[in-house]
Amino acid sequence: MLLIISQIIGLGAVGLYLLSYQLKKRKHIVWATCISNALYVLQYLLLGAFSGAIMDFMSTVSSFFAAKKNDPPFNRYIRPLAFINMAAIAVIGLISAFIQREWIELLPIAGALLQTGGLWCNNEQTIRRFGLCSAPFWLVYNYISQAYGAALGSVIAIVSIIIAMVRYRKKI
Repeated sequence: MLLIISQIIGLGAVGLYLLSYQLKKRKHIVWATCISNALYVLQYLLLGAFSGAIMDFMSTVSSFFAAKKNDPPFNRYIRPLAFINMAAIAVIGLISAFIQREWIELLPIAGALLQTGGLWCNNEQTIRRFGLCSAPFWLVYNYISQAYGAALGSVIAIVSIIIAMVRYRKKI
């Protein structure tokens, strides 16, 4: 039963993640990604995929701060905040991977660093490029972790991001 519930939650997370890259404004992309990451945390916890849960939790926190980056008092500390968030993802991810002694646990680190790194950018197309680079890491991790809905979502996300990049490209 937990497997079914986790797959349903994962599909909800996927849907919101796909929607996020179709949104036009940076703020909306970042908030939709933040909520999607929170749903992924729940799915991974139910599946026992703790590295994925940890990385998506860190991504949720990072997404929150990235969404607030232009608001006082966060706007005064944007570079240190971004650095601390990215460093925390890397360090906590590496500790988790070391404890679990599985190479697969390195994949969510790369996926989370790329995805959340993009959210700190101001340009929506740059955010999409980072998302496109992070998706293959999550695809492999999701498949091996039996998060099949999320794995399918990663494939669809790649297509969705490409569509959004074409849709919102600058006309010369």
